[in-house]
Amino acid sequence: MEKDAITFSFGRNWEDFIKTSFSDERVRIARAHLLDFLEMDDLRGKYFLDIGCGSGIHSLAALLLGAERVVSFDVDEYSVKAAEMVRERKGRDFDWEILRGSVLDQDFLSRIEPADIVYSWGVLHHTGDMWRAIENAASRLLPDGLFYIALYTTYPKSDYWLEVKKKYNRSSRAGKRMMEYSYIARRAVLPDLLNGRNPWKRVRDHKKGRGMSFMTDVRDWLGGYPFEHARIEEVLRFGRKSLGLELVNIKTGEDNTEYLFKGR
Repeated sequence: MEKDAITFSFGRNWEDFIKTSFSDERVRIARAHLLDFLEMDDLRGKYFLDIGCGSGIHSLAALLLGAERVVSFDVDEYSVKAAEMVRERKGRDFDWEILRGSVLDQDFLSRIEPADIVYSWGVLHHTGDMWRAIENAASRLLPDGLFYIALYTTYPKSDYWLEVKKKYNRSSRAGKRMMEYSYIARRAVLPDLLNGRNPWKRVRDHKKGRGMSFMTDVRDWLGGYPFEHARIEEVLRFGRKSLGLELVNIKTGEDNTEYLFKGR
């Protein structure tokens, strides 16, 4: 991957999300999203490892679904703070450990016990070494465990978005706001108006996907760098041949594809 000094603080974005948008409703939506894709009734007795925990909302969701233990970690100190805020508000009565560390750091990972469910949604493609990050994350999986990841899917405009992300990160605060407003107008407001839909309904309903905030996700998308992507068949081949995992569920989306692998 091309080396570049710029990076995006996902953690500051998630810390702002927790301060301004966190709610029990969003946690409920996150719980439903987890169960739906895992195709499970609950997580009772499970050890859940959240790699790149961001806001910590899905770690909390796992605990509320009955997970016996949750370990969350993130490389960004502000993500760690965001998750700690969530734990202070809602998770103090659970076995929930929050750490700062990188999925690319083998010494750090070696101190984390393998888990029943390894979860990393929209994270590993932002590490600067996606395939090694996937391999390292999978190394923390118990033999019959579930590996739930979401990765950006390669499509014709992937290279275009790489340049947009670089520009966003190099821009001033005012420049970033202008790029955000332009993105919202072009990708949401104008298409909805042209098709006779209410664009503000899109904003209100955005949380129904995974419990996230519309503006948090806009900034995450525009600023998310490093940035890598992969064709679906590449991920499936890597899971099968390099990791020895079996695909048990998949869901495609506009930008991310969700994969659920199982150990064999």
